[in-house]
Amino acid sequence: MWPEALGTLGLATGGGIGLWALGLAAAATGQRRLIFKPPRRLRTLPPGPHDGSFAIERLSLPVAGGAVLEGWRSRPLQGSAVGTLLYFGGRGEHVAWAPQMSSYNAGWSVLALNHRGFGGSTGTASEATVMADARRIFDAFLAPQDGPVVLMGRSLGSAVALRLASQVRAQALVLLSPFPSLPRLARMHPLLAPAAPLLRHAMDSTPHAPGVGCRTLVLMARGDRRVPPRASREIARLIAGTVTLCQLDGQHHRSLPRCVPAQAVLADYLDSLLRATAAPPVIRATSATASIAGALAPSRSPTSSRRPTGAPRCEPSPSSCT
Repeated sequence: MWPEALGTLGLATGGGIGLWALGLAAAATGQRRLIFKPPRRLRTLPPGPHDGSFAIERLSLPVAGGAVLEGWRSRPLQGSAVGTLLYFGGRGEHVAWAPQMSSYNAGWSVLALNHRGFGGSTGTASEATVMADARRIFDAFLAPQDGPVVLMGRSLGSAVALRLASQVRAQALVLLSPFPSLPRLARMHPLLAPAAPLLRHAMDSTPHAPGVGCRTLVLMARGDRRVPPRASREIARLIAGTVTLCQLDGQHHRSLPRCVPAQAVLADYLDSLLRATAAPPVIRATSATASIAGALAPSRSPTSSRRPTGAPRCEPSPSSCT
């Protein structure tokens, strides 16, 4: 995130007035490279209880300007997918790990493509390109689509997922460490506040949140210093649909998406979505019906193997959540 980016210049670590001023100057001239920093490594997700029940295929998608995005999609080995989860990664994140979320969510297909300039994707990322590419991905892979469509984004990717949710029909939205805008986030850090007016890539979700009518899950890490939970709560208040807030102890900004407790919360949330959409008028294809029925047959108890001991319980919150 932006505070992390400026932190590399010494702004967030008390590097002195001269370095602080130098950082502000760099923010004005090189902010695109700071905000859309490519990943340095591929992080992994611990295998879940349904590991081995799906296959992963590689994808390639041409986008505007001649760039090509690389991506991955998981599919169940047996039957049709019960739904599709479209994931958008954050700053410096390689999303090849994301399809492994199927190991926690039986029957779900997970789709993720790297931003331009990330991993094997070509081109250069900016606010305009990541937003346009998100719609291109949705139209290419998810329209039309049988079963629920869930949009999911982490940190920088949360702004992408939220804006897309205001434009398309999705059954749910999942946001990890979301924030109102980068200028607003900068103002929450005293040393970074002077940089707020300099930000040209604002990633401002505040105008779009009232247009999100689908149910939304917001996941936050108590130890997140880059996107503090209060920033996530601030944007959650603006979402028009029903919002569920969940704050996890013992996690921080980087660990949140790939920690087992977060995956357990997501699994519960997706199961509840399937139950809500499993009414007979909604289920159309017989193959999908069988797949959904099979996924929902064993009603999971709170002590199920998919919920680790000590996993957080989240309570629904209206759009006026605090």
